[in-house]
Amino acid sequence: MRCLIPALAATLLAAPALVFTAVPASADSMPNLIPVHDVSGSYIATGKDGPRTIAVEYSKSANVLRVTVAAGQGYLLYDFGAKDAKMVLPQMQRYMDQPSVASRAQMLQGGTKGDDVSIAKGGVETIAGHECTDYNATDKTKGTGSTLCVTDDSVLLKLTSSDGDSIVAQSISYTTVPTADVAVPPGYSQFVMPQMPPGMGNMPMPGAPSQ
Repeated sequence: MRCLIPALAATLLAAPALVFTAVPASADSMPNLIPVHDVSGSYIATGKDGPRTIAVEYSKSANVLRVTVAAGQGYLLYDFGAKDAKMVLPQMQRYMDQPSVASRAQMLQGGTKGDDVSIAKGGVETIAGHECTDYNATDKTKGTGSTLCVTDDSVLLKLTSSDGDSIVAQSISYTTVPTADVAVPPGYSQFVMPQMPPGMGNMPMPGAPSQ
């Protein structure tokens, strides 16, 4: 269960990490990455763990994004209005608050990097049957960069980074996303990870040699 959470979180945060405000006035600006209407899609994410298929749904009326990496194992919900993230676990009929994911995902709604980042508008591509415009973001301090391809209605179709990671849309649909798809199902209870008492983390495990 815990190994799935970073995978979902990384997928959600891949695009937000490249959204900046206060870029130099002479530079191009990044487009909004919150879609202007309901959208769902299938993406292929490629990274150090190999390719993965990712399902994404966004409901404009609920203002909630759903990201699913492994069908049946759980999914992540991010509420842009409440600035709240939850991991939903259908097999357990429970959900978990994800405050660290929520905090970082708020970059979608405005981060600040100032002159450290340059944005350059590129050409136009067609991905999954939809036209999008490339935006090249370069972190001048770290020397790293990424390219996003975004439609005129703010749908991210491709993200590639200088470290070799990528997310590319395979199919996109503009059909209405049911509200139930982007909500914690009724009757689910909250699951809270148990906290280890102070000092317990340094105690030797039974049968383990002491140091």
